[in-house]
Amino acid sequence: MLSILVPIYNFNVVKLVQALKKQCDKLGIDYEILCFDDMSDQKYKDVNRVLSDYFRVNYTELSKNLGRAKIRNWLIKSASYKYLLFLDCDSKVVSKEFIKNYIEQKDKGDVISGGRVYSKKPPKAFSKKLHWLYGVKKESKDAKFRSKHSVSYFHSNNFLAKNDTFKNIKFDEKIEGYGYEDLLLAQQIIDQGFTIKHIQNPVEHLGLEKAKVFIEKSEKAIDNLLRLKYSGKQLDTNLVRLASRLQDFGLKNDFIEYASKRHEKIRNRLLSKTPKIRDLDIFKLLFYYKKRQEWIDGFSNSE
Repeated sequence: MLSILVPIYNFNVVKLVQALKKQCDKLGIDYEILCFDDMSDQKYKDVNRVLSDYFRVNYTELSKNLGRAKIRNWLIKSASYKYLLFLDCDSKVVSKEFIKNYIEQKDKGDVISGGRVYSKKPPKAFSKKLHWLYGVKKESKDAKFRSKHSVSYFHSNNFLAKNDTFKNIKFDEKIEGYGYEDLLLAQQIIDQGFTIKHIQNPVEHLGLEKAKVFIEKSEKAIDNLLRLKYSGKQLDTNLVRLASRLQDFGLKNDFIEYASKRHEKIRNRLLSKTPKIRDLDIFKLLFYYKKRQEWIDGFSNSE
């Protein structure tokens, strides 16, 4: 029936697994929960090893770090059942009907996306407020909205798919670190002729990053976006559309001049107690333009 796949990296997943196990047991379904640890720090392994004693839970510690894509592909290969439920380790089940909701929808689409939410309260640590704000404003969308933007708002941290769907689809192992693997996977799903159905069955995202780390990961994501673009895998994102729109209206150079002069001030505000999403948008767009120019210059110099 159901294989639940949880890649672990530096997170305590005991409560998550307990919640999933309780719901599956209540439904009386055949299931397994595969928890593969991708070389976490020892303190997390010490906490999570209790899962080795849980019935229907396969807790495995890998001998080397595989990375975000490869470990998910490994979990797919290891799964036994027809339906695969993908969950990130920093997820919290917020509905007592979470598994039931997916089971009821399992044959109504090739891929069923449940969505994600963030805590209604901002984090106590102001250093994590930027990530929380971004999640609340940009990522937490209901199923109706996500259905209108089926690819753009697909999140790989929480979705159900038939095992057969992944015979010809894989998480792209060429993507290094964080960034746009969700969108690339969703595009593969659609290109292969499969469907994505969005439902209201979210998990809460717990793994908030400090602003400095979040900014660095955002930059890494843009690096990945451009690497995909110049390797022939152009992705349609809000950032790409905005960059193209400004260029079409002849405003690109004016924007770059404006944002460059204010770059340090904008970055400092993002690291402050009162970050603004508008500042993050400006910061990312400027970084995108500069990195894209580096790619263009690189191609020119190689000719």
